[in-house]
Amino acid sequence: MLSNSENTPWRILVVDDEEGIHGITRMIFRGYQFENRSIELISAFNGEEARDILRSTSDIALILLDVVMESDDEGLKLIDFVRNTQGNRDIRIILRTGHPGYAPETEVIVDYDINDYLSKAELSASRLLTSVVVALRSYRDIESARQHQQQNTDQQPLESILLNQLGQSLKPLVEDSIKQAGRLKQLGLSPMAQDLVQVLNAHQQRLYNSCLILEDNLQILVQLEVLDVREILDQLVQNLLPQARQQGWLLDYQVDENLPTRVRLAAKAVNQLWMSLTEHALHSCSGSDLKLQLSYNDASQELELTINTLNSDDSGFGSLNRKPVQTSATQWQRFRYQQAEKLCQQLGGELSGSEQGGADQLLCCRLPVEAII
Repeated sequence: MLSNSENTPWRILVVDDEEGIHGITRMIFRGYQFENRSIELISAFNGEEARDILRSTSDIALILLDVVMESDDEGLKLIDFVRNTQGNRDIRIILRTGHPGYAPETEVIVDYDINDYLSKAELSASRLLTSVVVALRSYRDIESARQHQQQNTDQQPLESILLNQLGQSLKPLVEDSIKQAGRLKQLGLSPMAQDLVQVLNAHQQRLYNSCLILEDNLQILVQLEVLDVREILDQLVQNLLPQARQQGWLLDYQVDENLPTRVRLAAKAVNQLWMSLTEHALHSCSGSDLKLQLSYNDASQELELTINTLNSDDSGFGSLNRKPVQTSATQWQRFRYQQAEKLCQQLGGELSGSEQGGADQLLCCRLPVEAII
């Protein structure tokens, strides 16, 4: 865990089978400090040494990791050990390789949970320092958020504790039902049955999102993925289509043509956030058609999702709206909005809009992301 003591160094594990790499790294970081804390380098010359150190040392903030050591993919195996065997999503991993052919950058970034990829042939001292500082800052923020969550848990009222436990109890049941619905999709079902399975899965996904809101688990925030963000928006719309068909309202969405093809973000957290905001808008503007707009600001590297009511002037296909029903926020709506606001802040974003909602409901969510060229 993160220590507030200025005497506690940032511990960085250097895993490389070349003695010279360890020497150069020590030279670069000799006397260097980040936020008034020194850098302590711990050396491992193969994957097994690294595993032993990771088992016995709990506060390593960063791993500088080679790919090719005792085997061509030893570094990749170590990533799997850290993320899946140990279940450690906090520690930052920077891959340094002198053999890009054994671990192509694009494939490794997509398939493995790493935080940076550096080629030794092109690596300078300043580039390494920059990457390390970014990684340490990220580790600091993750651990600070985790400590803050723990403090809140220690002080939270009985009602919040019960809600959290309810979410934890329901989530495995919903996960299992989603898995079974996925198995049904593999069968040769009739078109009618396939449609019913699709509707069932949509309802299950929305119920699962409600469980995540109740559970309020920060663990999802550290699971960064590289993907086309349109996939999240498409899935969101698919999950809401059964209700739209049943109740007769429209759900339109528009995507900025300048949106990057692939971005790195906490996909599960963003999915939960956008679903919560859209459902909040639906309940707040009962009876109104909705329009979702997803855009990208290249200057600030921010995704912006805007949710607004859809009227006859901007729909392009005439008004099918029923008369909007002004509703007051229920306790669940307030709780869901507050959780969405909290999640947005934890992702480094900004949320503007109304908790109460209404016919003129407008929600705008901005999130920083990293575009992958």
